[in-house]
Amino acid sequence: MVVGIVVGVCVAYVLAHLALIEVGREVVVVSEPTPTGVVRKARLWIVDEGKYSWIHPGSANAQWWVQHMDANPFVEIYRGGESRWYRAQPDPEAHARVHQLLREKYGVADMWVRFLEGSDTQSGILNGEKCTTVPIRLEPVAAK
Repeated sequence: MVVGIVVGVCVAYVLAHLALIEVGREVVVVSEPTPTGVVRKARLWIVDEGKYSWIHPGSANAQWWVQHMDANPFVEIYRGGESRWYRAQPDPEAHARVHQLLREKYGVADMWVRFLEGSDTQSGILNGEKCTTVPIRLEPVAAK
């Protein structure tokens, strides 16, 4: 009985999490060629301001992205039915602004993610820490 309840709660959590993150929200597919030639793909939220866009990969993805960005700063983003190329650069100074843009665009879904994983101002319940992920600024470039 207890195992069934725990499994049910876990399934409900996963479904709620996916629904808040994926359903009715803009999610882009970011493709980045790795130094070994493999293309790594991630589904991420994206925010825009002026001529730039930003992605804010989760903690697990962020370290990989930042470590490999110098070797290959170009990423392909599939968004709104179209693919475009961008130069990706870490943008630590934009951290607070990107969190604000995420809150404005994704609303309750962003509040849920930040409640779990932390924000620029609050610790998350999963790790007890504020967000330390570096936002990635995307600058449009001509097709590669």
